[in-house]
Amino acid sequence: MSIHLEKEVADYSERRLKLATAITEYADWLDRQHGIDVERTLRLADTAASLRQDRLVVAFVAEFSRGKTELINALFFADHGQRLLPSDVGRTTMCPTELGFDPDETPSLCLLPIETRRREESLARLKRMPIEWCRVPLDPEDPRQLQESLKKLTETRPMPAVEAIELGLWQGEDDNARHALRPDGTVEVPAWRYAMVNYPHPLLQAGLTILDTPGLNALGIEPELTLSVIPSAHAVVFLLGTDTGVTRSDLEIWQKHVHRHANYHVAVLNKIDMLWDELRNDAEVRATIERQAEETARVLKLPRASVFSVSAQKALAAKVRGDEALRLRSGIDALEYLLAHQIVPARRDMLFHSIGRDVNAMIEESRIDLSARLKRTSDELIQLTQLSGKNRELIEQTRAELLREKEAYDAAAQQFRVTRKNLHARGKELLGELSEETLDAILNDGRTSMEGSWTTHGLTHGIRTLSAQMSARLHYASAQANQMLDVLEQAYAHFHRQHRLPKMQAPRLDLGAYRNRLEALAVETEAFCRDPANLMLEKRFMIRRFYAGLAEEARKTFLLARTEAERWLRIALDPVMTRIREHKHYLDTRLSALQRILENMGTLHNRMAQLKQQIERLRRDKVELERIAGALAA
Repeated sequence: MSIHLEKEVADYSERRLKLATAITEYADWLDRQHGIDVERTLRLADTAASLRQDRLVVAFVAEFSRGKTELINALFFADHGQRLLPSDVGRTTMCPTELGFDPDETPSLCLLPIETRRREESLARLKRMPIEWCRVPLDPEDPRQLQESLKKLTETRPMPAVEAIELGLWQGEDDNARHALRPDGTVEVPAWRYAMVNYPHPLLQAGLTILDTPGLNALGIEPELTLSVIPSAHAVVFLLGTDTGVTRSDLEIWQKHVHRHANYHVAVLNKIDMLWDELRNDAEVRATIERQAEETARVLKLPRASVFSVSAQKALAAKVRGDEALRLRSGIDALEYLLAHQIVPARRDMLFHSIGRDVNAMIEESRIDLSARLKRTSDELIQLTQLSGKNRELIEQTRAELLREKEAYDAAAQQFRVTRKNLHARGKELLGELSEETLDAILNDGRTSMEGSWTTHGLTHGIRTLSAQMSARLHYASAQANQMLDVLEQAYAHFHRQHRLPKMQAPRLDLGAYRNRLEALAVETEAFCRDPANLMLEKRFMIRRFYAGLAEEARKTFLLARTEAERWLRIALDPVMTRIREHKHYLDTRLSALQRILENMGTLHNRMAQLKQQIERLRRDKVELERIAGALAA
C-alpha cells in the first residue's frame, strides 16, 4: 500500500470527521439559542451523520483475465505479504465483490446465492435482508484462514443449461460458450451473485470502498451494476491487457458500462511484463508500451494522461519482497499517485463544497439573527438608560408605544398564520404528487402495460411512459413550490418593512437533477434495446430483470425528490415562524419588563443589569459562532 495513498485517505477521513464535529458543534450552538431553530438543528445532525458514514467508492471494471483482482491486491493489500483476494489463473473472483468496513459488524465475508436472481428484489433491497446471505467469519489475525475463506469468491456450481439461459448466466447461441455445455446438460455458473467483505484494513476503516466487478457477462446480467452501482462510484479504473490492447469485448464494456456513467475514469494497460524482452533494451520496450498506450487512448477517446501501464503481478511481488527496482519498473507508482493526489482530493473537495455551501448559508443566517438580537438588546438598554431618573409618566408613554407596536405585530402574525395554514395545505398537495402511493401506481401501470409485451419495444415504451409520468409530477411540484415561495416572500417582506425583522430569502425548490436522472434512465433503456444482442430476441427474463432495475432506480430517484421537497418545505416555512415567534417573545419580554418597572421603579436598574449580561452572553455566542465557522472552513 502506497504511503501517499494511505496518507491521503487518512487525511480525507480526518478532515471529514473534523467537519462532522464542527457541524455537530454548530447544531449544539443553535440548540443553546433557546431552542429557537429546531429544524436547522435536526438538519445539521443529519448532515454530520451522513459525513461520518460517507464512503469513497473506487470501482475496478474489466473483462475476465485482465488482472483486475491482482491490481487491487497490489494497490491496497500488499502489506499482508500475500494475496488477500484470490487471483490465480482460473481461480479469480466470480461475482461482483464489495470491500469495505463497518465497525458495527464483525469481520466477515457475506455471499448472496446465485439463485436469488429468480427473485424480484433488487441488490440494494437484498443487502438489507441479512437472512438471504451466507456469512463466513474472517479472522484478520490469521492470514491463512483469511486466504482460505476468501477463496469462496471463486466458487462455481453446475446448473441445468435451460435454467442458466433463463437466468441470463449462459448464452447458448454464443459459439464461444457452447464448449461449456456438459454431456449431462449442465453448465458451470458462479455460485454467488454478489459478495461483501467487511474487513478492518486501514484504508477501508478510513472510508474507502472497493468494488471488484468481473467481466462483461456479470455487468450485463446485473442491470443494477450499470444503472446504479458504477454510476455512483467516485472513480472507475478500467483494465485492459497490454498484449491485446482494446479488444472487441473490452470496447463493449467501455462503451456500455463505463465512459458514459462514471464520474472519473481511467484506463490501465496491465501485464506490461509480457512485453519485457531480454533481447531488447529498456528504451525499445518502453517505446512499445508507449505506442500501445497511445493507441488505447485513441480508441477509448481518452487523454493520454488517463491511460496507465502497469504490471500488477510484478508490483505485488515487488512490494511483498521489498524490491524497489522491480516496483519502479512495474509502473504502479503513477497509478497510486493518481489515486492519492487526484481521485481522493477530488472527492474530498466535491463533498466539502456541497456540504460547506449549505452549512455556510446557515451560519450566515445565524450571524444575521445574532446581530439583530444584539441590536434589539442594545436598543432596549439605551432606552432604559435614557429613562433612568425620569418620571412614571414618561415610562408609561414608552410602554404604550410599545404596546401599540405589539398589537400591530400580533395582527400581522395572526394574518400570517392564516397564510401559513393555506401554504401548509398546498404543501401537502405538493407532497401528494410525490407520495409512495403515487409512485406505486405509476410503477404498477408501467408493469401492467408490459405484461403482454416483454420485448425491447415494450421495454422502451414502458420506461418512456414511466419517465414522462414521474417527470410531470416533479414539474408540477416545482411549479407549486414556486407559487408558494412567492406568497411567502411577500408576507415576510411585510414583516421586514413594518417590524424591522432581518431580511430572509428561502431557496427555490429545484428538482431538475431528478428529472435529468429519469431522462438518463430512458437513454439507458434505448441503449439496451439498440444492442444487437437484445434487439432480435425476446429475452423475457433479461427484459424483466432490466425493467426491475430501472424501476428500482426510478423509485430511488422519485423518493429522493420527495425528500428534497419535504426538506424545502421545512426550510421555507419553519424558519419564518421561528423568527416571528422570537420577535413576539422579544416584544412580550420588553412589555413585561416595563410593567415591572412601573410597579416598582427600583427594578429599572435590575433590568438594565440583565440586559448587560445578555449583551455579554450574545457577544460570547458570536465569538463561538466565528470559531465554529473557522473550523468549518479549515
